[in-house]
Amino acid sequence: MRFGSVVMQGDVQARTDHIHHLDTAGMDLQAHREGLENRLLGAPGACDGHRAVGIARLLGQGNMARVYVAEQVCMGRNVAVKILLRELLVDKTAAGRFRKEVEAVSRLRSPHTIEFFDVGETAEGAPYIAMELLAGETLRERLDSDTLLPTWEVSTIVRQIACSLQEAHDAGVLHRDLKPENVHFSVQASPLQPFLKLLDFGFAKMLDPGDSENPILTGKRQTVGTPAYMAPEMIVEERPVDHRSDIYALGVMCFEMLTGTRPYEARKAMEMVLAHVRSPIPSALERKPDLPKSIDDFFYSAMSKDPELRPQSAVDLAERLGHVLGDRRNL
Repeated sequence: MRFGSVVMQGDVQARTDHIHHLDTAGMDLQAHREGLENRLLGAPGACDGHRAVGIARLLGQGNMARVYVAEQVCMGRNVAVKILLRELLVDKTAAGRFRKEVEAVSRLRSPHTIEFFDVGETAEGAPYIAMELLAGETLRERLDSDTLLPTWEVSTIVRQIACSLQEAHDAGVLHRDLKPENVHFSVQASPLQPFLKLLDFGFAKMLDPGDSENPILTGKRQTVGTPAYMAPEMIVEERPVDHRSDIYALGVMCFEMLTGTRPYEARKAMEMVLAHVRSPIPSALERKPDLPKSIDDFFYSAMSKDPELRPQSAVDLAERLGHVLGDRRNL
């Protein structure tokens, strides 16, 4: 059994790389602001249609890009601007992934998928995306508050994630890094009806087996994702990866939301990914005995090592979970 090289997001202790969690201490924000204002297409003062944006402040930095709060001048609104790191401009694979995010998300219209407003390149050739600026908290922040979510809310969360994923999958787009950090609660939503957005399609993959120029689909596989949520087939080179890898990750998130713990814990990243490949699926009932008795059957399917035994669509997973939890609404 061969394993591909792994690009880890965060670490196995669930450190998030979400922009709201990043420590920007020590960064020269003024230098970034002054430099980027002049390098973005349609810099302030040269209002070219809807593209003029002015950098306000740095939100943070992930493995591939920096994210800024900016003003889209001609539209009179604040946006988030993600710009590929300068040091990655020579990395064609990284630049390709960044552009894949643009290509993937710009095709999607679900109200539960983050919206893109504009795309372009800086004068230096760094691709950037202007997208809606989200206020509120992430699902990771909710889970880290030490308060278990009620089952009705878990069902609602999963249904909304499934709506976003289903549209993406139907369009041939995989997310590939589904995790609580990438699910965002809207501050405008009612406490009794949360409204979510799925974001960060930074490792999205287009399901186009005829794309001979895509390094992800040819040559040695480079596995990307977060170890705690990675499907077995994302780790083992011989196994094909498709939309059911996202379904597995959503199953892992369901387990965490309902029990307060992730199904597998490990101190090292490789131990974590091996657990997803080799370890038995744990019992949710043993961790939280007051869950419905059929919940383990749900997880034995949703987190099956064999993609053929999982729900075959995101909507199917959401409806199965709703049935187990007593929420019989249809998507």
